[in-house]
Amino acid sequence: MINPLMQLTEKIVNMRISTKMIMGYLILVMLPFLIFAFFIYYQLYDKMLTQYQLANQQNIEQVTGNMDSSLAKIESLYSIFQNNSALIDYLQGEYTDDRELIYSYLKEISPAISYAYLGEPFVSKITIYPKYQKRLLTVPGFRGYNEIDQSLKPNEIASLRPVKGLWTKTYTSDMPSVAYFHNIYNDSYKSDLGIIQFAVNPSLLNEYLLKLRNQHPGNALLLIDQDGNVIYELMSDAFTHSQISDILSAVRDKRDKAFLTDRNQLLINSASLSRLGLTVVEVNKIDALFKFLPSQQLWAAGGIALLLLLSALYYLIVTSLTKRIILLSRHMRRVGLDSLSNHFTGKIGKDEIGFLINNYNAMISRMDELVNRVQKVELLKKEAEFKMLQAQIQPHFLYNTLETMRMLARGNNDPTVAEMAFSLGNILRYSLSKGKDTTLQDELENVRAYIAIHQIRMRDLHFDLDVEEVVLSVKCPRFILQPLVENSMIHGLSKRRGKKKIKIRLLREKDYARIEVSDNGMGMDLEKLSMLQHILNGKMIDTAFETEGTGIGLSNVSERIKAFFGMESGITITSTAGEGTICTLILALKEDGHAKIDDC
Repeated sequence: MINPLMQLTEKIVNMRISTKMIMGYLILVMLPFLIFAFFIYYQLYDKMLTQYQLANQQNIEQVTGNMDSSLAKIESLYSIFQNNSALIDYLQGEYTDDRELIYSYLKEISPAISYAYLGEPFVSKITIYPKYQKRLLTVPGFRGYNEIDQSLKPNEIASLRPVKGLWTKTYTSDMPSVAYFHNIYNDSYKSDLGIIQFAVNPSLLNEYLLKLRNQHPGNALLLIDQDGNVIYELMSDAFTHSQISDILSAVRDKRDKAFLTDRNQLLINSASLSRLGLTVVEVNKIDALFKFLPSQQLWAAGGIALLLLLSALYYLIVTSLTKRIILLSRHMRRVGLDSLSNHFTGKIGKDEIGFLINNYNAMISRMDELVNRVQKVELLKKEAEFKMLQAQIQPHFLYNTLETMRMLARGNNDPTVAEMAFSLGNILRYSLSKGKDTTLQDELENVRAYIAIHQIRMRDLHFDLDVEEVVLSVKCPRFILQPLVENSMIHGLSKRRGKKKIKIRLLREKDYARIEVSDNGMGMDLEKLSMLQHILNGKMIDTAFETEGTGIGLSNVSERIKAFFGMESGITITSTAGEGTICTLILALKEDGHAKIDDC
């Protein structure tokens, strides 16, 4: 058996790639088709089960709703007697003459009782218990008040209210008997005159259960009271007592009215008869509902067996295709500039993959020649040129050159040029330093040097500074003040004629540092100011307000101080066209409140 298998494998290895692709195509088409078939099968099963579960729940709720309507009709019979003036007069003792009482009974009271029987055929008996009257107790429909104790307990009598009656249940070996009780009051409803009882024929409950049984003849029906006890059951022999016990436990534990239990073999639906304090539970077996499934399951088992067989064949084909490709890819991952001479030494073969491997070995031989003999020489040359250029722009070279210019200017009695070189050197030294963050004092010194250079160019530029010393030691990101000053110079003061003024205030306010940069420039109109506020709030992306000197825009400053000091920090802008602009930085000074980031 081993030799034929190895021969088959060898033949597959030597097959053309087109032949392998055809075989792979058949398997890649057929296999997904089978998987899709099984998927559809189980999707249809779940869909049918869900639809049946919902339909069964709707049915039991509809039948229960009809039952509840019948109970509500029985309750409504109470109004016939409560609104019967002859009955109320009798219960209050208004009739002193027996002839007048008998006349009223025959004319108005007895017809009301007969009408109630006709209006609701499920009422088997109507009984009135007068609280104060002793007459008429021998006629049909009346009994002494002392006999009410046989039907109601004292606490049940006390629970009766003008707008609420009471349903009672009597459990026997057969169908439970139910009755409805309600107080009869005087015209003002201030005092009760007696109790009326409507005894319900057991056929009402029996008819309700039979309607449910007619939907599924093999189901089980249980009536459960509020304590979870079964008071009546209607079932076939297909359900064991153990299953019924498990069902009751599941009904008590589940919140859903429809669910599966007993390893998803039983479908449970339930509905509540709230007026009687009962719950009806219907139990159906899944296998009885879907009798066609066993044959379908046999088809599924056969399909799975076929799938396994096809998978084994597919493995052989794919292995013959991919094994050498995987080995080649692993070799290619290990190839670097120093190992281009290492050719692939695995099995090459005579198919298209073997042709690819041969050309790959030839290609890396050529690449090795190019890299080692040409490219390395060029890289070394460029690296030397880069190092020479880098040496030419060292910061110390710039600092020394500016310091030499300053000394020459002072030697030539030109303090203005000397001061400008000194200020420019300070700005470059601050800009090229490698610190991650700084302090507000260093930021302020850098701004002073920046303004000093502009004051040499703009003689009418005045600079005012108002600082509280306590905020100078606050750590902050680099370049959060200079962009604000540049913004005032470029967008505010550049177009203004006459005296120009910039003022910087650093204040401490509780847990915040407040920095104001104001100018008396041209200001902004409402539209431009609104657009700038949207940019600072992150609602717009725009470079219109980036400064021309550093390229650091106001939105950039806003994002960096929020990252450093917290989201409660930020920038606010107030401006009036023709009068000037005030840019305010709010920096939260909570301890360890800023993020540890690189703001350089």
